[in-house]
Amino acid sequence: MLLALAEELDISPAQYEEAVRRYEAVGDWLAAEDSTLAVYDPEVCPQGSFRLGTVTKPVDAQDEYDIDLVCQLAIAKDDITKEELKRMVGDRLKEHGVYSRMLDDEKRRCWTLSYEDRKFHIDILPAIPEEGGPPNSILITDKKLRNWLHSNPKNFAEWFRSRMAAMFDRRRRCIAEALRASVEDVPEWQVKTPLQRAVQLLKRHRDIRFNGDKDDKPASIIITTLAAHAYDDEEDLLHLFLDLPRRMRDHVKRINGFYSIPNPADPREDFADRWREHPQRAKKFFAWLETMENDLKSALAQPSPKKLLKRLTDAFGGASLRAVFRRLGLPADTVPARATPEHMSKLRDAFDRKNVGLAATGQSVVVASEAKVAPVITKPWATTH
Repeated sequence: MLLALAEELDISPAQYEEAVRRYEAVGDWLAAEDSTLAVYDPEVCPQGSFRLGTVTKPVDAQDEYDIDLVCQLAIAKDDITKEELKRMVGDRLKEHGVYSRMLDDEKRRCWTLSYEDRKFHIDILPAIPEEGGPPNSILITDKKLRNWLHSNPKNFAEWFRSRMAAMFDRRRRCIAEALRASVEDVPEWQVKTPLQRAVQLLKRHRDIRFNGDKDDKPASIIITTLAAHAYDDEEDLLHLFLDLPRRMRDHVKRINGFYSIPNPADPREDFADRWREHPQRAKKFFAWLETMENDLKSALAQPSPKKLLKRLTDAFGGASLRAVFRRLGLPADTVPARATPEHMSKLRDAFDRKNVGLAATGQSVVVASEAKVAPVITKPWATTH
């Protein structure tokens, strides 16, 4: 059930491909030969959940999901101010006839393009390379701070991949075998490990619990970092998810009286830095971990299918569960009010029938009789100019 829920949180292949086209178009515009930025050799690449394979549908179908891009310009720190860098990228976006109308008000660290017709937006983070810093480290802007901020999204993505590398390779090989294709023919973005699925479920549970409390909602980068630290090559999603809250707590550090979650790719960047300004966020984060742990244990302890589904609905949202039932060809209106033992038996049978590759790969998208390899996106991870 958890796996089916996690799969339901994916954006569709069509949405993925469209998002890639859109962010590549933004990169092409920023780096075009006649661009005012071209002389600075712009490099535009995705970061965050889109790059990590942990994109999660919004709870409300009317809400937007986001894509994070870094726009790095080859300028020395001594030759530009934070304000000038931010303005240069914003001015270039404003020169585009369409992007100028899509551009939101300037954010604290980025510029945002809203694709309202497609229910997603692109956050563009201006950056420059950090001379003398770790490989791939960058400096980014923040309107509320005097100094430049350190970041390293490329190395963070590599670190995240390293935490699940063995499992990722096994999953990709299993998918290739089920499809009778070569490993290279299986796009990386179609492979999902238990770690990636767990991060999606964590973010969905967070979104449900912090509905109406956007300011104090735990940041996705914090959830992703702690989950990756806690992951130990587990194959079983349920056992992993049950133990994650405890393990995640163990990886929150305490330095000089403050909580700290260093970027494993560059410890100078602290993902919990805003907890110092807003200490209630730390309290709510730890309370959320406890709630999540109790929610899942409570669901598993329920004496009837009806109560089990009610607990899962409370934790992850009814829309996701109804979508799972529809995908399995079961009546969605039984979630959660009229679930019966017979209904749950049908659910298990349908799940078994439609997931012949599940035991081998942990991914119900692998059905040898139905699946096919989607077109390979030529630049799924980065656009470099």
